Amino acid sequence: MRSLLLSFIVASLHCSAQESVTSYWSGALSPTSIHIRARLSGPTDSVRVLACAPPCTEEIASPYTVADPSADQVAAIELTGLQAGTPYTYRFEVNGVQDASGTAAGSFTTPAFGTVSFSFVTGSCNGSSSHPVWQAMLDKDPLFFLSTGDLHYRDPNSLNIDIHRAPYREDVLSFSPMKEFLRATPIAYVWDDHDFCGNGSDASFIGKANAARAYREYVPHYPLHHPIGVHQSFTIGRVHFILSDLRSTKTGEEMMSGAQLSWLLSEMLYARDNGLVAAWVTSLTWNSVGYPENWACQPAERTALNDVLFALGVKDLFIIAGDAHMLAIDDGANADFSTAQDLRYHYPIFQAAALARWGSYKGGQFNQGGVFPNPSAAHGQFGEVVVEDNGFEVCITFNGWQTDGVGAECGLVNSYTFCRTPGQILVGSPQPSSGDFFSWYAGEEGLMVRVPDRATAVETEVRDATGRLVLSERRAADHGTMHQPLPLLSAGLYTASIRCGSERSVLRFVAVPKR
Repeated sequence: MRSLLLSFIVASLHCSAQESVTSYWSGALSPTSIHIRARLSGPTDSVRVLACAPPCTEEIASPYTVADPSADQVAAIELTGLQAGTPYTYRFEVNGVQDASGTAAGSFTTPAFGTVSFSFVTGSCNGSSSHPVWQAMLDKDPLFFLSTGDLHYRDPNSLNIDIHRAPYREDVLSFSPMKEFLRATPIAYVWDDHDFCGNGSDASFIGKANAARAYREYVPHYPLHHPIGVHQSFTIGRVHFILSDLRSTKTGEEMMSGAQLSWLLSEMLYARDNGLVAAWVTSLTWNSVGYPENWACQPAERTALNDVLFALGVKDLFIIAGDAHMLAIDDGANADFSTAQDLRYHYPIFQAAALARWGSYKGGQFNQGGVFPNPSAAHGQFGEVVVEDNGFEVCITFNGWQTDGVGAECGLVNSYTFCRTPGQILVGSPQPSSGDFFSWYAGEEGLMVRVPDRATAVETEVRDATGRLVLSERRAADHGTMHQPLPLLSAGLYTASIRCGSERSVLRFVAVPKR
């Protein structure tokens, strides 16, 4: 009888045990969605995220998902239906119980559609999750964090999947202030060698499949295009980010596979043809000479790529690089490796590392303030990129920051600003409307109209300069946003009349031919 009673008590305790979220972070940020990865203390088939925009009068819930041992109890959660240009906080609900503790609250801000100014922080080579550089980056209030590789230095290369999971679980997501930074800042991340399969690792390393599996389990990422590789792209405002994977298909003969090169060029053309500035992220330095383990080790491939970019007319491009432990900026004068060496276009380069490692110079010429390797591992370094877009010109500033090695205070090491005027179809600014009922933007994707959540439909009429009607359509508003695609327009001035119920406003815009 006593043993039966004990068994009943143990079974009751097991059944009533509440699993909890032990670590989490967010990424793959867009104007209307975000991805979140959360690791739980035990398996469950009922975990979701509840998000709200201050003052939090209404919550948005993700679908329920699972966290099971086959994925190290990591739940992959996607939140959709978000409002663009809006700050959010989020919490977790596990097995019907919401975690109300302060440590279980994440935050992010969705970017606005179209023309938008924003800033982000970037860096690679993280040797310490407890380094004050993470607080220094958080103090910049970035929209997101662009990691260019070496998010940890565990050098995993194993047929044991847990060897590749452990660095995310035990290093990246477990120590302050890095974990607080990642709970408040979405990530966009491509690996380098130390967080792929170890120093100098490439496609020949035995652990690459497990590196890919652990990345997909743990990392909130944009859509991937290869069963192993992690190259990906996304657009914020009028900047199109292209993240190359220079490890999983790298060999002694090439930096990336032919398939990934084709993908890279297609992404460059997408930016060119859609009025976007391209931001190419290469984990290895582009403009070095005579150094191994970067683009200098494949000079013919680099020249061929440079020649193709010039031939395709890709002119609105800048480069962000990691690996070399230094803050260095070049205006593009030292970035031409084409056959003709005619400097047809300037591709500015921002070399931003190391987050928390000692200094290392890996070649290249930089003309904006020189080369600044970390003075020691105690001094953290990171890059800040500020994008200012007035609807016509996109101006980009590179700021190189260095911490003092003791706290989160940081000083500016170097800075450089350049502007580009990318091609686009529509250029326009919203006209004032009574009560600010509407907010909207005219851009490559058409008309983006914001209305109160209660609005259900929006009527749009577009006329050319002669008054001829070129579009008349009624479309539903989805969570306060209406996207109105436009037909191919001839160059010229147009007027759009927007009506929602009794409210009406007018937008004038210019159609500019594509390049």
